[in-house]
Amino acid sequence: MAELCDLCQRDALQFLYTPEKSTRGISVHLCTHCGLVQSLPRIDRDKRAPAAVSGGADWGNVRYGKGFRTKIAIDAITHNADVNADIALLDVGSNRGSFAKTFLAAAPNAHVVAVEPDERVAQSCGALDRTELIQARIEDAALESSRFDIVHSCHTIEHLAHPAEVLADHWRVLKDGGLLVLDAPNIALIGGDDIVEEWFIDKHLYHFSARTLTRMIEAAGFEIVQQPDANDRSNLFIVARKIARTTTQIVSDWNEADRAEKIITSYVATRARNLMALTAVAAEIHRLAPRGVALWGAGRLFDSLVVHGRFDPTALTLLIDSHLKSLVGERHGCAIADPESLSESQAGIVVVMSRDFADEISA
Repeated sequence: MAELCDLCQRDALQFLYTPEKSTRGISVHLCTHCGLVQSLPRIDRDKRAPAAVSGGADWGNVRYGKGFRTKIAIDAITHNADVNADIALLDVGSNRGSFAKTFLAAAPNAHVVAVEPDERVAQSCGALDRTELIQARIEDAALESSRFDIVHSCHTIEHLAHPAEVLADHWRVLKDGGLLVLDAPNIALIGGDDIVEEWFIDKHLYHFSARTLTRMIEAAGFEIVQQPDANDRSNLFIVARKIARTTTQIVSDWNEADRAEKIITSYVATRARNLMALTAVAAEIHRLAPRGVALWGAGRLFDSLVVHGRFDPTALTLLIDSHLKSLVGERHGCAIADPESLSESQAGIVVVMSRDFADEISA
């Protein structure tokens, strides 16, 4: 039986692309009816692999990125709800507990139900006051109807085999007028001229644009009260409110499908060009090595520099990454140092290898 699009339920999925280094054998497809980009097969339950800080599709299981998105969610909740009220909040994919801890501190009368299946990080919420931990997938949590005032879901929806069903269940467990605060990766990122790493990773089964994600949320019975920031090409942050659900048919959107096909075609060409350019980057860093080079950013871009640019990491004086240091320890044979180590090193040059945090690191 052919796979159907999860948004419009049409048999209209067209193959577009095979990602690099996929351990699950995924391929990227476009729904030519509504424009939603999705990966097949929809393998959402698999034996957990070790952490892979890779520039390819096998990247995953590091579990540290959600913490970067806590502030925007807290600000949105503070703007749209009374944080001093008796709030019941569902935290979907609570991860290492960054959001739950910050929210509980901001909302003194709130109670949180934290749902997290990963046993390596779930207990981060296990001992929190006013918190119930459910160590399970959100699809298996079996929560009561109309229980929550707010559902918070950060970078989880793209991992689900059937996100439309889960959004419908978020609608079910929310009280009338309840808030959905949802965050997801933005496919707009791959339209930039600086893309290097493989964006279509094995762990992500859906690749949303602002258009396709808002349509899916609205189809589940929500009214959008905060649209995604048009200037944020990395994330789609949306706040929506539960309204009366109506049966609506997802009409065709040929323009969205055309945009999606063009951005992926552009991505493939741009990434190939940038990967080839990494050999020149590697050569330049090797040339500077006698002056002592500290490279700040040990993640996916660094992996691409080594794998595709054939960079020899032993040429570095220091490899810095404040977030990965405690999680993986070393990359390509180089021990990861913290930023404080820079002042004690003999480095004369710092190479910043980051996209979203380049300005912050440089400062």
